[in-house]
Amino acid sequence: MCSAAAAAPVADIDYMMRLCHLKTWPDFAGYGFNLHADRATPGQYVGKVDDGSPAEAAGLRLHDRIVEVNGVVVDGKSHAEVVANIKSVPGEVRLLVVDAETDELCRNNGVEISSSSQRNIHTIVCPDYNPHSTTGYLLNTSNISVILLIGLYCYLGGCGLC
Repeated sequence: MCSAAAAAPVADIDYMMRLCHLKTWPDFAGYGFNLHADRATPGQYVGKVDDGSPAEAAGLRLHDRIVEVNGVVVDGKSHAEVVANIKSVPGEVRLLVVDAETDELCRNNGVEISSSSQRNIHTIVCPDYNPHSTTGYLLNTSNISVILLIGLYCYLGGCGLC
């Protein structure tokens, strides 16, 4: 976020960016956000963030402006190109974003938002599994089978501890 007031010299504006690392979850379809582009305002924006989604867990917020996708600057890219960049790495995506207030302040002061000139990047990583799920990692059937086999082995005296 810009720490300077709107009347501050352009060089004094210091803003915070978020690097949101989203991962897909076995029990959730997609990342849980909509990409929005408006003809009146250049750029790609977050149009919606689903409750309980990987996007929400990774810190993505409504009206965030997407600056980069997987390290690729999206300014000047078409909606289709940005979607292709989001899908370029199966199961995960890294979105560098700024909130709407920061975006407006920087635009009004002629400050170009870029990761190359920025030191204030807060990284938020989505967990590997849905923390609200009743079918999360520990309840995965393949893991239960392994746990049951280890327990049976131990019960039969094979582990040497029983």
